[in-house]
Amino acid sequence: MPALVVVNPHATGVDRARRDCLLGTLRGVTRTETAETTGRGHAVALARDAMRGREVDVVVALGGDGTVNEVANGLLADGVHGRIPALGVVPGGATNVFARCLGLPRDFRAATDVLRCHLHTARYRTIGVGSVDERYFLFAAGVGPDAAIVTDVEEQRARGRRSSLSRTAGTAARRLLAPSSPRLQLHRPGFPPYDGLRWLIVSNNDPWTYVGHRPLRATPHASFDTRLDLCARRTTNPLALIRSVARMAGRTPHKPCPGELLAHDIDRFTVQSDRPVPVHVDGDPLGYHVRLRFTSVSGALRVLAPSPLAQEEPT
Repeated sequence: MPALVVVNPHATGVDRARRDCLLGTLRGVTRTETAETTGRGHAVALARDAMRGREVDVVVALGGDGTVNEVANGLLADGVHGRIPALGVVPGGATNVFARCLGLPRDFRAATDVLRCHLHTARYRTIGVGSVDERYFLFAAGVGPDAAIVTDVEEQRARGRRSSLSRTAGTAARRLLAPSSPRLQLHRPGFPPYDGLRWLIVSNNDPWTYVGHRPLRATPHASFDTRLDLCARRTTNPLALIRSVARMAGRTPHKPCPGELLAHDIDRFTVQSDRPVPVHVDGDPLGYHVRLRFTSVSGALRVLAPSPLAQEEPT
């Protein structure tokens, strides 16, 4: 079972020792090649070439959610078909939402052992993904304030500042206290337009993200086995957002509060903005847009993961 390991050497939890540990763990189970990324978009190209070369059965991403997202987009570069290599994940980022949604251990060595076991037993799970215009996402996309926060954090990292919970919290406070934000209009087939939105979270699984050990459950019914879910807000009032986030972090499923819309198992919809609005997929900024088309893509990828997918419980 030939495998390509795509390594992001600049990811928070990746260094040469961990890369060598992963390769040593996989030795004897599969014939492995390694490629290190050199910048944005490189993991897409590496995974796309592996998919089109038809000589690789598995592509393993060693990095954070952005690296995994790029690998997935490379594997799906020609759409969904029967010759796509399986996706393997070893968490190496700061948050690792997708790996945690798969039920993979947060500990690096434990995660590599689990990957080795799944390779040995060929244990796969087929999952659906989401698509916004021409970019796929695995667990979530955001339009509005959370995408602005992601964009700001990535700009800080580009200037050499390491990401941290306190820095992200400060960036979030500045963005959420901003005096105004673009107005969004949601269009769903069979429903009247939903106008006046300020913030849109699109989920392909629950939880939406994590703050430390605590999952934030914006769309508690979302699943890799269903279509897309969304949580939309008409206000970015800081107090209202704090109450909403507190509900998301609770132990009971999040319920909509005034000014909020929850929708489950949606095949497709579009979002129109009155001016350019920031967008992200899986924590990777996509820039600013005025019109977006979201689509659910069922049965898109085979992933080396437990089946059924185990989700991390709050601690």
